[in-house]
Amino acid sequence: MHWPVERTATRAGNDAHGVLTDLNFGEVFPFVAKPLAKDYLARYVGPLLASQFAGLPRAHPLARELNPMAFVAGRPYIDLSAYIALPGIARHLDSMQSADRTKGAAVLALAKAGRLAPLPLPFRSRIILNVAYASYSLRSAGWLLRQETPVKLLQAYRHHTDTWRTLVRQPVGDVASATLLRDLDEGFYAAEDVTRDALRHLSVTFFLHAALQRLLTDRVPGALIHDLSQGILNNFTTEVSLDLWQLSGEGRPLAALFAETPVDQLPVRLQSTEEGRIWWRRFEEVLDLHGHRGEVELDITAPRWREAPRFLLQTIGNYLRHTDDQPSPAEMLRNGIGRRTAAERAIRPMLPLPLRPLFDWLYRRYVVWMPFREAGKYTWLLGLERSRRVYRELGRRLVAEGQLGTTDEVFWLRLDELWEWAESGRIGWSALVLKQREDQWAAWSSLRPPAILIAGHEAETAGSVSFSPQGSILRGTPASSGEAEGVARVMTDPHDATLCKGEILVTRYTDPAWTPLFFTAAALITEVGGVLSHGAVVAREIGLPAIVGVAEATRRIRSGQRLRVNATEGTVELLSDFENVRSPWTE
Repeated sequence: MHWPVERTATRAGNDAHGVLTDLNFGEVFPFVAKPLAKDYLARYVGPLLASQFAGLPRAHPLARELNPMAFVAGRPYIDLSAYIALPGIARHLDSMQSADRTKGAAVLALAKAGRLAPLPLPFRSRIILNVAYASYSLRSAGWLLRQETPVKLLQAYRHHTDTWRTLVRQPVGDVASATLLRDLDEGFYAAEDVTRDALRHLSVTFFLHAALQRLLTDRVPGALIHDLSQGILNNFTTEVSLDLWQLSGEGRPLAALFAETPVDQLPVRLQSTEEGRIWWRRFEEVLDLHGHRGEVELDITAPRWREAPRFLLQTIGNYLRHTDDQPSPAEMLRNGIGRRTAAERAIRPMLPLPLRPLFDWLYRRYVVWMPFREAGKYTWLLGLERSRRVYRELGRRLVAEGQLGTTDEVFWLRLDELWEWAESGRIGWSALVLKQREDQWAAWSSLRPPAILIAGHEAETAGSVSFSPQGSILRGTPASSGEAEGVARVMTDPHDATLCKGEILVTRYTDPAWTPLFFTAAALITEVGGVLSHGAVVAREIGLPAIVGVAEATRRIRSGQRLRVNATEGTVELLSDFENVRSPWTE
């Protein structure tokens, strides 16, 4: 089958030939994007990726020429042909396996077979890219040499996040439409804040992880290597869960109300009593901190928690079902710190004397750099929420003019159409055009393109790693060691967060916003991901057994089946059919 392909790299022109992959986007944006969301990704996210990995300013022309955003049947993909024209990507292709082992291995196989060629560039552009790469490599080395750098950076991230929270609260109703759009552009291209290097900070994290793996593999047991990632503090995503757990503790007197009330009715029921109103005000304080996140948070068309807190209320309901003998998230984190400290002490004497100083140097930096796996995205999502507010305000104005039927119909517009209306008042669309776009989106939503394509066709990737289901045993990549046995909860809709303590969470992917569920689950199984994917990082921090890259997990496993998970070996054993077991969530 020939898949419809859109490439945004201006250097590619209208050429549909190229190598595309949904690596990472299959985890953070696994759906068909609506027109305005596609244009947002192409205008802002793509140049951000290109500029940061190139070591260039966001407004540099090469960030447009090598924009790595692409779309296959409307789903976000990475244009590898554009991406590997960046030295920072081309020279570290193996790091892609950390984000997704199966797809990363397939990309490496294509490169070794000579089937992954970069977009051709003029000599001058290649010189610019190589000089920029050398410059930012030296900067990264400087960051590594100074151990206090990540500590100061993290403080700067938190300060910048607070600044963005203030900006997000500013009203948009009285600002001219064109000014709102220009402010978004200026805020992106003129940003000279700490997050301008966020992906480079992430690269340092990936480097330290890979360096520790290379140093320790075959020298110490794998379980000890795994434990070095447990209990690492200052993960912005984990902090959301800790705040929710504290909030659930304050809501213990309301546990019966949570248990008997449908989640959609909870806001009204809670605010009908004085005790409930006090708790709701605390809930709004948590929303004020973390409400810019959401279940599919990279999609500007999806509501934020601030707008639709259903997921958080369900999560708090899950926490309220925990019994006193079950560890709290804070206890899980403390236990992880203890295991990490014990692993460090055990590993050191196992190494030859000349390697011990190197281990100490890498480990100390690994612990303080690991939070940057999540920090940049957490902060950037505040900017995305601001963009969503602006676009919905423009949608509201278009409804008032009679040009749209509902506020959210604005997401069927293209960004250039919205700009033209904002600046001149001209309407460049019709109701028929919007209906055709909606129909196309619905048709594409029923399709699932392959993970890697070449010239619009599925790529044959000999040499890639895959784990095919065999009988009652499924296999994947161990992401967080440990064992668990329990009832499966297959979750394909992130808007349904009902999970009972001890259930094994089975899902195609885990967006960072799903992390609060991890503290209820007995284990995690996903179809996509790698050892440094979002779910894997958080699972290791709290000691949750996790396996990623389990092919067809959501199809082979049914909710209610009993499973045995060996996350040290990467195996999932199907123990029973649904009919032979009762699950608390079905009662």
